[in-house]
Formats: sequence, C-alpha cells, structure tokens
Amino acid sequence: MKKYFIISVIAVLSLVACNKADKFKYGQEIVMITGTDATPISSDQILADNVPMTYNFSLSSTGVAEEDMKVHIQFDSLALVKYNELNKTAYVNVPRKAFLINDEYVTIKKGTATSAITSVTLLDNSFIEEGPIYMIPLSVAYLENSTGEQILDASKSLFIKVSKTMETYSLNVDNTSVYSTWGFSEGYELDNYTLEIKCHTYDLKSKIGDICRLCAWRCDSGGQVLLRFNENGRAWKALDIVPVNGGHYVTSASGDPGSAVGTFEENKWYMISIVYDGNNFMVYINGQKDEPLSNEVSGSQAFKFNRFELGMSWGGYNGSQSYTGRVAEMRVWNIARAQSDIAATLCSADPKADGLVGYWKLNEGEGHVFHDSVAGNDMDWSKSESDPQGHDPDQYSPNPGAANYVHWVKDEKNKCAQ
Repeated sequence: MKKYFIISVIAVLSLVACNKADKFKYGQEIVMITGTDATPISSDQILADNVPMTYNFSLSSTGVAEEDMKVHIQFDSLALVKYNELNKTAYVNVPRKAFLINDEYVTIKKGTATSAITSVTLLDNSFIEEGPIYMIPLSVAYLENSTGEQILDASKSLFIKVSKTMETYSLNVDNTSVYSTWGFSEGYELDNYTLEIKCHTYDLKSKIGDICRLCAWRCDSGGQVLLRFNENGRAWKALDIVPVNGGHYVTSASGDPGSAVGTFEENKWYMISIVYDGNNFMVYINGQKDEPLSNEVSGSQAFKFNRFELGMSWGGYNGSQSYTGRVAEMRVWNIARAQSDIAATLCSADPKADGLVGYWKLNEGEGHVFHDSVAGNDMDWSKSESDPQGHDPDQYSPNPGAANYVHWVKDEKNKCAQ
C-alpha cells in the first residue's frame, strides 16, 4: 500500500520583532490539502501591514514513518505558473528576495506522521500594489530515507497568500438622484459569466416589502440580472435576484443576522458574485456559496449585457425602492469563476486576469466618470440616461443631473485586506 505525503498547514502567523519573546500570534487554523478536489491556496494569509511576518506550517504522511525522513521544501515559481494556466487565474509570485524559508529541510521522525513546524518569513512589503494577488509558492521537492513513501502531486504544493490592508474610496449612493443607467455601444455577449459588485448598506429599511434596489445588468433587447433586497413576500435581509429569463433566486436569509451566508447585515461590506456556467446559476457571498431560500431559475441565462443600472432609475420608484449605502468593485467576466478564485479577489482583481472583460473599481475619489480598468469603457455619469416615466419598452432620455450627486467617501469602513 502506497504512502503519500500531504501538506498540513498550521496557520500560525507571527509578527517577528527584535525580541523573540515579542511574537504576536494571530490565531490557528488547520487545513489538510489532499486530493484533486482541494485547492493548494492557503485558507489563511500573511497580512503584511508590518514586516517581518512569519507563517508556520508542517508536513504530514498518510502513515507513520518507519525511519526518520528528511523532506526538502523549496520555492517553486513554476508551480504557480502551472496553476494559473490550469485555472485561468493571474496570481503573482512574491519576489524571492522578499521572503525567507526558515528551514528548507524538515524531518518526520520515526514512528510519527507529522514533521516539526517550519516557517516562511516575509521580510519586505514594498512590492505590494493594489490589484494583483500575491502568492509564495512552496513545493515538496524530494524525500531522503524514504521507505516507499511517494510525493502526491495533487498536494505537494502550497500557495501562501500575501496581502496588505488597503484603504480606498468608494461610491456613496445615499442620494437617490444619482440613480441612472449607462448604455454601452457594443455590449458584452455573455454565454457564461460572473457578475460581481461589492456593497455596503446603511439601511435595509424595516420590513418585508420595503425594497432596496441595488443595481441591474441589463440588455436593451430584453433580459437582465437584477439585484434587490426585501422584495415583497420574501425574507427581510435576503437578496432577491431576478435572472435573465424571469423567476427569482432568493438568498438563504433567515432573518437572524449572521446565521446564513445570504443573510445581509447593515454597515458591513459584501461581495456579491453571480455565476452562470451554461447550466447552473449560482450565487456567492463574500466567496462563500449560498444555498438559496428559493430558486426558480430555469432555462438559459445567457444574455448580452449592454446597460448598467445603478439603483432604481425609472418609473418614479427611485424613492420607494431606494438603496442607501456604498458600492465598489463592479466587474463583468465572460467565464464562470471558481469559488477559490472568487474568494481570493474580494478586495480587488488583476485587470489582466483571464475572462475579465469589464472592471469598474468605483474608487475614483473625484469627478463623475467611472473608469474601466480593462478596455477603457468608462461610464460618464453626466451622459447617463433614465426613463422616469417607466415606459414599456424603456424609453431612455439624457439624465446629466445625476453627475451632480456622485459622492465619494473614504474612511475606516473602506479598509480591505485581500
């Protein structure tokens, strides 16, 4: 019977000071990276606001060692390249000179199945920029004194995320006069997609039926993906999504704050990710898969996105369906993103990432133009449109006044560490 090695990550992060007695532990979490279904990306990360910072881990065997075995660990930039190619991601290697592998050789003692703890210390954080997702890729290179054990390729590598707390502007939409739409001249054909927006609500109102309409990705020829809270007859603090071909998807709100992935609380940031893979319509909240309270979505959800609506811009409902809060990070992907990739980009994404076709960070801080980081399809809110009469079909007219209510905000609430 073959024995395999698996990496057992003991996620103990320590801030290293001049005096070893001053180490500060951020917590502990054990993750077993086993099999092809597991991700090699660490569930914890090095938060590099202050350096040096140390990340501890160990290695394990699926059975006890018959003799002392020395295991060699090395920096493996090619492993991350291969992961990016396989998963269509764009993670970036931390520069080799920025970190130290404190012990490249660890021993699994005879009669045990776990090595002593080893660690990686991040020495420098000056390379970190907003956007890229940085990883330290480590791999098991070879074994000494092996008695038949083999390295399992599926779990021989570990990618340790490195991030830094960023504080940015966000778009404050506490005035309903900012609600408007922007039509794209070309649009985006979306057979598969991931639609994302980050929101922070001040007030989810007080009862079922007091609708808070967040936004919609629309097609002028028909179909949209519409996001709103508190739709009549559905659970308070649930997100109601109207998909392209009608019906409803309602997140798993129970009415009790924090009791379910899809229960929304006020004064908290949420990344909402809507994924369609050609067959399945799925929702992720802050990188966690939602199990819906109800799901009436059926049929093809492909559509051509050519108009973005912020708030409720037509039919005189802007006040009664007002959304009060902030928004940021509006993204459009023409691929169905994996959960691990969604979870890795809750703060920002790399504009060069595969499948990202539109990226509006909504963090300009001044002016009324929302810049697209991918293809330059900027949204100039002074040239936005609305249909105040609520025609069917829509009849849009210029709404330049919306630009006067574009309001940027930057404070402690906008801090994010990816």
